[in-house]
Amino acid sequence: MADRVAGVPGRLMALPGTLLPPTIFAPVALAADWAWQPLDWLAGPGAGDLEIAADEIVTRWPARELGHRGPGHRVLVGHSAGGVVALQVAAALGARLDGLVLVDTGASAVDHGDPDLPQRLLAQWGEAFIDAFLLRCVGREALDRHGDALRRYTLATGPERAHRAMTSLRGLDLTPRLGEIRCPTLIVHGQQDPARSLRHARALASGIADARLETLDAGHTPMLERPDALAACLDDFLSELG
Repeated sequence: MADRVAGVPGRLMALPGTLLPPTIFAPVALAADWAWQPLDWLAGPGAGDLEIAADEIVTRWPARELGHRGPGHRVLVGHSAGGVVALQVAAALGARLDGLVLVDTGASAVDHGDPDLPQRLLAQWGEAFIDAFLLRCVGREALDRHGDALRRYTLATGPERAHRAMTSLRGLDLTPRLGEIRCPTLIVHGQQDPARSLRHARALASGIADARLETLDAGHTPMLERPDALAACLDDFLSELG
């Protein structure tokens, strides 16, 4: 890994996927001069609407409520639907954002691995649906380790906000806006992701200037499945921000 310049700390504002708690980023260890600042966008204004969530972050950036205090880099990390929010924020902020990390997400829902998920969520909401959803999101090993916390968050959030987020995502195509992103960008994709294919990641990499694409031996949520491998990717990327 590259040597990091000491004395230039930063925060990573982290946006999780739909129905996943902000704590999913905690297993990924960061160097001492960096800190996670997770944001539960699904619980915020817009009740799950991805465009409203993005507008709220842009409006308040870099307000203290969002966790940025004092000097340091401001990096945005978005996973899955949180990545769709992050893409909109990055396009709007331009050079005001120091870095962008996109994890298992895409600019549009074309060829999404589960196109009927919003309808199924409303029709089947309950413990069986939640367990199947979480298993698809994080895989068996991670679900065995973190399942209680994941289920508590999912049940507390409820189906209405999740449904709005899922339908909002499927109505967006951010491909034309990728060229508006001006900051260094890292794209991370799990090779066994059942929801987003490598095609989505490659489209992001080709649409965002100088973006770097890294693939991991993981599914949809490498923060819980391969935290050490993701930490290594982040360390290299963050060290190059100067």
